Amino acid sequence: MATSVLTLAEKALVNLDANALVSLYGHPFLFEDTSAAIRIDTKEELRAYFESLFQWPHVRFTNVSFFSIADRGAGQWTWLGRSRSSGTPFSVRGASLFKLAGQAIEEELIFYDPREAYA
Repeated sequence: MATSVLTLAEKALVNLDANALVSLYGHPFLFEDTSAAIRIDTKEELRAYFESLFQWPHVRFTNVSFFSIADRGAGQWTWLGRSRSSGTPFSVRGASLFKLAGQAIEEELIFYDPREAYA
């Protein structure tokens, strides 16, 4: 059985591998960070987004669990690290909704409350 694109996304997120994540998005695609009001539709911008995120102090993702049914997917994750401004540890739970096209992510919307990360 082939490994699903969302299984690969789980692994890439846990491993903080921006290049592996970006390679999973189709052409065209849309990535929307709804909490930060960011919409990305180029792989260069998406790579920069993930690289910036993965440079936060002590950043990691845990409890990453994605699933798909037909051309839709969803999942949850926990973003941990230290606030860039105060150094305070944070733990933020979030969710992703996906639209899939074959073995590629066509759209991802992420939802989370960022206040703790920016405290």
